[in-house]
Amino acid sequence: MGLSFITPLLLGGAAFVAVPIVLHLVMRRRPVPHEFPALRFLRERAVANRRRLRLSHLLLLLVRMAAILLVAAALARPVLRGAGWLADGEGPVAAVFVFDTAPRMMLREANRTRLEQAATLARVLLDKLPPASSVAILDTAGGPGAFAPNIAAAAARIDRLAAATPVATLPAAIAEARRLLAGSELQRRELYVFTDCSHGAWDNAATPADDGTATVLYVDVGANTVQDFALETVDLSSERVSAGTALALSATAVRIGPDATRNVAVEVLGADGRYTRRGVKPVSWRQGGPAQVDFEVAGLEPGTRQGRIVIEGSDDLEADNVRYFTVEVGAPGRVIVAAPRPASRTAAFLVQAIAPGLLRKAGKARFDPVVVDVEALDTVSWEEARGMVLLDPPPLPARTWEALEQWLEGGRGLVVWLGPRAGGAERFNSAASQRVLGGGVVRVWRSPDAGNFLAPAALDHPLLAAFRRVGDAVPWQDYPVLRHWEFAVPAGDADAAERPATVVATYRNGLPAVLDHQLGRGVVVTVTTPVSQAASDPDAWNTLATGFEPWPFVMLANETLLHAIDTSDDRNIVAGAPAVLHLDRRDVAAAFVRTPAGDDFPTAVDQKRGTITITGTQLPGNYVVRAGGDVGGVSKGFSANLDVSATDFRRVPADDLAAVLGAGHRIARTEAELVRDVNLERIGAELTGWLMLLAAALLAADWIVANRFYAPREGADAAPGAAATFAEDAAPESASPAPVPVPATPPPLPTRRKPPPLPPVPQGDA
Repeated sequence: MGLSFITPLLLGGAAFVAVPIVLHLVMRRRPVPHEFPALRFLRERAVANRRRLRLSHLLLLLVRMAAILLVAAALARPVLRGAGWLADGEGPVAAVFVFDTAPRMMLREANRTRLEQAATLARVLLDKLPPASSVAILDTAGGPGAFAPNIAAAAARIDRLAAATPVATLPAAIAEARRLLAGSELQRRELYVFTDCSHGAWDNAATPADDGTATVLYVDVGANTVQDFALETVDLSSERVSAGTALALSATAVRIGPDATRNVAVEVLGADGRYTRRGVKPVSWRQGGPAQVDFEVAGLEPGTRQGRIVIEGSDDLEADNVRYFTVEVGAPGRVIVAAPRPASRTAAFLVQAIAPGLLRKAGKARFDPVVVDVEALDTVSWEEARGMVLLDPPPLPARTWEALEQWLEGGRGLVVWLGPRAGGAERFNSAASQRVLGGGVVRVWRSPDAGNFLAPAALDHPLLAAFRRVGDAVPWQDYPVLRHWEFAVPAGDADAAERPATVVATYRNGLPAVLDHQLGRGVVVTVTTPVSQAASDPDAWNTLATGFEPWPFVMLANETLLHAIDTSDDRNIVAGAPAVLHLDRRDVAAAFVRTPAGDDFPTAVDQKRGTITITGTQLPGNYVVRAGGDVGGVSKGFSANLDVSATDFRRVPADDLAAVLGAGHRIARTEAELVRDVNLERIGAELTGWLMLLAAALLAADWIVANRFYAPREGADAAPGAAATFAEDAAPESASPAPVPVPATPPPLPTRRKPPPLPPVPQGDA
């Protein structure tokens, strides 16, 4: 804190404090002698009265002097500053403006977006900056972090701000702003953060570190009364479907505002670049409550197919009204199912789960399983197969594991359901098997009381994405697991070429149930209990496939296989994340990417792996990738969707926001508050009004004190009062008589005798 004066020359008025002193000295009363017959009592009180009078005069003098001093100080307009004793209130400052430019900033209120509101308030701040100030403009879209050449250039940068997919979080942009300010040579540094104070901006955000390099002001441009229809997520039944198979889509719809009814449509992108509507559903939107909208799209032609789910009509935020998707339509994927003898019986549960007989006859099954005896696995060609399933495999020769390793590295998938035929750890584990599986078996765990079952702790892994639609409704406890293998994952370096398996789901006892292992371009999924035993087998390890209506097993069997054989391409990503596509060609040097805006740009092809990596995915929508020309070339694509946080404009409660921003944070919401806070920091709080009020209080005190001192006492007439006053004034200042005791009641005055009559004057000639 600091105190300075806007007009310090007017402090010279404090010299007028001499006026009361001069008046008190010049206008002192001179003693007037009077002769009274009864002065004894007054002389006895003279000493006490004189001392009291001196103290009263001194107090009155101090009050009048203080009043004059306060009036002089008030005319000098003192200000209380927020940072030190700043002698120059108009000195240059180093200021950094940080803007949240996420798509949620396009939310409209009163026909103005949040970003437009932020730009308007920023221009007000620019007008308040002193000359020669340095200004930098930063945003979450990842613009360059540097000071502008001048204030006009900074204003032009603000005018060009546009909503975009965030590249950096808001706290990261604030940290970059502090770094810029720390390198400035100017002593005065200011940081302004323009935010909508939303969950999307501050959820899971680290508290901005206040290193003391600058004063920080948060400018709240959030909306309070809005209405919005939003599509948060879209789940696909599969990113790869067989020709003739319907694609199932499920969208999560959320309403901010009163209950309403509005249609949701699904559209498919045609070869001409236009969307064709394939289905429409009316949706009853409820305030705050999510709703699920399901579609089925049939008749998709082979190849890469793209589409979108869109809300009809408009609302306050358009960015969350559409979600995009990409799928690959083709022939059913051939899968080798290697099972114990007799293979046709031990593989029956799995085959029926991944390729039901009715769908296979209708040509709509997504997989084409080929069942073989696991002992004869080496005699079957693997080249045409996209995946393989090992049901209760025995210890395999090292050459078989090595062949599987080479086959998987080319981009295939493997699912292993471990069972009793594994024998023991010393027989099953080998260096080659552990490289393929990402770990090894340890021992068999038994739960004879049927209290153990699959219990996934979270559904955030892609393998479990399909279970999100049913969530806690999966009755895993109805399918107990009586025995399972304990699977040990070796400790490994995350940056090493050979990484160990990761746990996807566990049992109730906490041991791994499903594991995922990346091997080159291939994927290996390991389940630590089998599904090849009959329901009548007394030694059956579980009832996953044999329990009553085992639909969770059907989902698990399909999802494990889909995850293993269909992870080669990034078909549906979050906007801003890189997308990797496999072209399966090494004779082309470059591919061309068409963005949702219609722009084309080239990207290099990794000749060694036959892949391309696209990093410019900030714009949400459908991207098309072509390589090798129109004839005989490759055509693929992917979809980019905004992260939910990018459109989550729900305001953070004040208490939670205070916990994030830290103690002592300042927030301005209107132009008046913004100007006030800037003046408090740069100019200071002007104290003139308070000083004038205090001076008025002192003048009132002067009036009260003066009346108290000079008012006649009650019950005393004028003459005695005057006599007393005169007597007090007449007492010599140098006299200091000894104190005389004063009686409780004054003694009676002596009676004055009547003088004798004069003698008669003689009458005569005299």
